[in-house]
Amino acid sequence: MKKLKILAIITIIILVIFIAAAAALAYFGVFGFSLEDTPGIGNIILSPEETKNPYEVPDDYEITAKIKTSAGEMVISLSDTSAAEKFISLSESGFFVGKEFSVLAENMFIQVKTEGEPFPSDKTDFSPIYGTVGFAMESDLASPSFFIITNSSLSGISKAFIESGDFDAEKASLYLEKGGMPEYEGKVIIFGKVISGMETAEKIASGENSGYTGGYSAKEPVIIESIEITHTAPEQE
Repeated sequence: MKKLKILAIITIIILVIFIAAAAALAYFGVFGFSLEDTPGIGNIILSPEETKNPYEVPDDYEITAKIKTSAGEMVISLSDTSAAEKFISLSESGFFVGKEFSVLAENMFIQVKTEGEPFPSDKTDFSPIYGTVGFAMESDLASPSFFIITNSSLSGISKAFIESGDFDAEKASLYLEKGGMPEYEGKVIIFGKVISGMETAEKIASGENSGYTGGYSAKEPVIIESIEITHTAPEQE
């Protein structure tokens, strides 16, 4: 009789454990959680599938900039940051009209080099991944020379940089998924991202340049014809 009672208790305990495990699996399935192994980091993280990575610029801000160039158009979603405010101010004053995308590093970035005065700007947590827009840094100041990251996948050098650098799993997984320039972390201020017309940026990046030794100077620079700031985000293409 005692043996039967002990067996019954053990059976109930096993049943309770099984039900609890099933409930946990159902919860994570319903609410979109998953375990994923982050390559190059050796770390397993638990993260909501639907949650945006905090290092990625959201694409749903209300303020956008339409950049019209001699090679086509791009639309940028601008973040709610002081760097974006500076970009808006410069754009509305006509500062960039007639300026050129004069640095073309294919599978890396394109840049509008200017002679404007550097200015103080709050840094952002956004990472320089594919399609992001930012200012270059000069010491602790930002330069009005802005760039667009154009590499959609990481180079071997960038992957090695992540593996040997101080990157948390969330930031590393973002680069591995989206591409970009992890080497620029802390050296640039990201304030926006291209939400349409990325093919124009890639077309500009593919132009002939002077190569590494010549600073990737464009043989035929692309001219900015206008930048239109709007407070209503257009539909993404």
